[in-house]
Amino acid sequence: MNNQIQHYRERLQDVLDILVGHGSLGLLLIDTSQFSRVEHDYGSKAYQTMLRRANEIIVDLASTELRFNDIVTTGDKAGDSFLVFLTPKRTGESVRVADLEAAAQRIEQNLNRRMSALALPFLRGRPKFTVGFALVLHNPLVTPERIVTRLIEEAGECARFLRTISKFKRRSRLLEILLNEQVTTLFQPLVHLRDQTVLGYEALSRGPQGTPFESPVNLFDMADESDLVFELDRLCRRRALASSSGLESPTKLFINVLPSAMYDPDFSGRRLIEYLDELGLSPEQIVFEITEKYAIEDYSLFSEAVRDFTEVGFSVAVDDIGAGHSGLEKIANLNPRFLKFDIHLTRDIDASYVRREMVRALKELGDKMESTIIAEGIEREEELQTLIDLGIEYGQGFLLGRPGPRLDYTAENSPRIPLVVEEPRPAGILRAGTPPPNPATPA
Repeated sequence: MNNQIQHYRERLQDVLDILVGHGSLGLLLIDTSQFSRVEHDYGSKAYQTMLRRANEIIVDLASTELRFNDIVTTGDKAGDSFLVFLTPKRTGESVRVADLEAAAQRIEQNLNRRMSALALPFLRGRPKFTVGFALVLHNPLVTPERIVTRLIEEAGECARFLRTISKFKRRSRLLEILLNEQVTTLFQPLVHLRDQTVLGYEALSRGPQGTPFESPVNLFDMADESDLVFELDRLCRRRALASSSGLESPTKLFINVLPSAMYDPDFSGRRLIEYLDELGLSPEQIVFEITEKYAIEDYSLFSEAVRDFTEVGFSVAVDDIGAGHSGLEKIANLNPRFLKFDIHLTRDIDASYVRREMVRALKELGDKMESTIIAEGIEREEELQTLIDLGIEYGQGFLLGRPGPRLDYTAENSPRIPLVVEEPRPAGILRAGTPPPNPATPA
């Protein structure tokens, strides 16, 4: 198999020889049109780099999944598709439609596994690449070139059809998850870095266990694709609160919410207060964690909605500070009680002067805003010590405690905090005022 992928017209004579010589021709079309978004957002240099690496992946896949003489080329639109023209079997039998379908499914599965890492820095979510297929017969009344053109068009239509069907199935699966409320909540502690007491817990949502949608990234990517983000966010909020019933004051519960949650009529006013009362929770315990990556179109309107919550005791945290989204001035208008540093600021902060200075500056801003700082993603002792030296009060991360389920809560185990982490932490972590947790299965 040729390691240099050429345009199909440069291999057209070889393709025509298969069609005329064997009376039929099978094609697999690998649709990589999603890559075009990279050029639009990041420029032609990034786009060409991705195409080069995609070429390498496809050549490698073809060498393991296809026969040596199969012809791999690019399509008419550079970068939008790769074409694999299949040679006949060694027995001389023609390629069948069933063979094409099986090969398309096998290559699509392997391709998506390997392409996801390639596209991750540039494309939101996990892009799905579709492999279409088609088969034509030689007709001596029609020029072979026209038959090949029709073959490519039919394979492209097949890819679009399969992509539509796949999207429909994913949306149907999400609807099933929403209707059956197949979302569970795990909790990760937020810890005072100096005295190692627990400030509260962040509620983390997971989809059905053992499925690709157990990952919250996959779950919300699917919701975004299906225009069901609000509905999923609403279910996650409800499950987080219900799973926290009886959480002892003053321990706080951090709940991730979309900006649209502030306008949800079923999530405001007396109805919400009464619901919390039924769960044994108070507004003073609840912190709405707003992630900056979700757009806030009108900050003045949003600030007014937030004020309705804070006036009755709720708090607001802004997540992913330092990740490069909205300006800090707009964030300040929300008067957040907590600022959570993005994990990329925490990672290897002990070895990065730039990160330390950024955290120092953001800490100064937080102090002026009277906002409490929380550093996310603490995984190493060196990171922990550096943050303490910088005056950061609170932190969250695997070093301090992994996400885990809550304990059964009864009056008998009061004042025990009814939430646990999954694995033992380093000596001393969570010791002050917090009993040793039970071990739990890792999430």
